[in-house]
Amino acid sequence: MKFLLAIYKYNPFGGLQRDTLRLIQELTGRGHEVVVFTTAWDGPEPPAGTELELIPASKLRSNHANMLRFAGAFRRRLERRDFDVSVAMSRIPGADYYFAADVCMKTYWPNLHSAFALRFNPRYAAFLRLERAVAAPPSSTRIACIAQAQMRDYAAAYGTEQDRMFLLPPGMDPACRRPPEPEAEAIRAEIRRTNLATPDDTVVLIVSNSIYNKGTDRAIAAVGALPDEWKKGIRLWLIGKLPENEIRKALHDAGLAGQTVLFGQTDGVRDFMLGADLFLHPARNESAGSALIEALAAGLPVLTTDICGFAPFVQNATGTVLESPFGHDELVKKLSEMLPRLDELKKQTLAYAMKEDFCSRARVFADVLEKGKR
Repeated sequence: MKFLLAIYKYNPFGGLQRDTLRLIQELTGRGHEVVVFTTAWDGPEPPAGTELELIPASKLRSNHANMLRFAGAFRRRLERRDFDVSVAMSRIPGADYYFAADVCMKTYWPNLHSAFALRFNPRYAAFLRLERAVAAPPSSTRIACIAQAQMRDYAAAYGTEQDRMFLLPPGMDPACRRPPEPEAEAIRAEIRRTNLATPDDTVVLIVSNSIYNKGTDRAIAAVGALPDEWKKGIRLWLIGKLPENEIRKALHDAGLAGQTVLFGQTDGVRDFMLGADLFLHPARNESAGSALIEALAAGLPVLTTDICGFAPFVQNATGTVLESPFGHDELVKKLSEMLPRLDELKKQTLAYAMKEDFCSRARVFADVLEKGKR
């Protein structure tokens, strides 16, 4: 079979992009051809059996204007019909399938902005237009959801038919699983030794590419608000592409500047998870949260919020999910309750991870796509 797959932009670090690459690997591994329609492929060459069709974005246009232009180009590309099944990995109408990596905009954005502000926001208008074209009848696009909440939100916002939506399991890279002992402990000892953490320190890990959406500001403030006798024994590891000036100011205000390591974007997140003691992710906007699954699989206890699509996995593992809405004091209280229990929570996390399948998303999605031939 031949698949046409559209993604606005590819880089090797985003969750959507990693899902895209794993799906391409699964399809080409089964002997299928994949044509990737995109504005940019920033990373290693795609697997054999993959063809790139590049439609470069204009530097003179805004991001939402480029997205609308890309959607129009994809619509014209669909008219060639030289493929069996089409898949939109970005919010682009017209494909046979849409991979819903993001939250429903019509549901979520009004919680962040006033109706007046949204009325005059061209970015919101553009992306809402694209979302409506995908989700609202009479669209026939089938929507692959990665969290149960998405199915509820699309149905409420657009009247999306239930039989057009289906739920995919998590899609973690199997390499993220905790290795057997003594390898795991050796990795832990080495990464702590090289990153300012003694064996007695408590390492809190944050993985984030958005200060606001991922709750990075909340996380830093919560750690900074701990009692001094606890805070002095904490080392904060922060991974992700974030505005350095804002992060450094937040760390300074929280009194954590001297005990934090900023790593930027990196591929070796699993090793950092093996070296850490707690994964802190108080997100405000997270359709799924692949990092939550990766942390659980590494045996790393997680503190997160119910806004995350994968929060139920954390709740099943350790019950450490904050219900929204909540304030700063509630986050600090929950964090303070978890810190003395980290050894116990680690055992619970490992026991849960041993019986869960966190890796089958690409395989299950490929099975669906193979049956979707026109």
